[in-house]
Amino acid sequence: MPKSTQFSEKDISQITTYQSGIVQASAHRVVNRVVSDFLLRYDMTAMQWFTIGAVHDAGKNGIRLSDLTRRLDTTLPYVTNVINLLESKSMVNKVTHSGDSRIKLVSIVPEFVSTVQEIEIELREHLRAVLYRDNQISRDELQNYISVLYKIAHSQ
Repeated sequence: MPKSTQFSEKDISQITTYQSGIVQASAHRVVNRVVSDFLLRYDMTAMQWFTIGAVHDAGKNGIRLSDLTRRLDTTLPYVTNVINLLESKSMVNKVTHSGDSRIKLVSIVPEFVSTVQEIEIELREHLRAVLYRDNQISRDELQNYISVLYKIAHSQ
């Protein structure tokens, strides 16, 4: 598929479902590659970063593994493996809930909170520089794109 704006300037009714699917998959790979390459300096994968972010958003009290699984839309065994790895790197802490021993709560290790904030700031700037400025994507276009992603993700 051409890298020009050949398809982006077409009316959506003129773009086939397979053309749309190809460009969606391509965009996902490009963004994931930029994010993954950046995160190498922190010795983590994109999914590990997403997991850390979701745990960070839960605050000091942490998040239950089952809730984290739903938030990340993946399986409990996968999340457990990611959390175990992050715990071995001293990034997160997993504890048993005081009221129910079946419940495991995960939180960011206090010493790692500032690193989470640092990564977020640096990664955001890296994405702006590498993807958005170079490709002349406006803030409004990016806002619309992210809004559509949220709508699609929460439609099921």
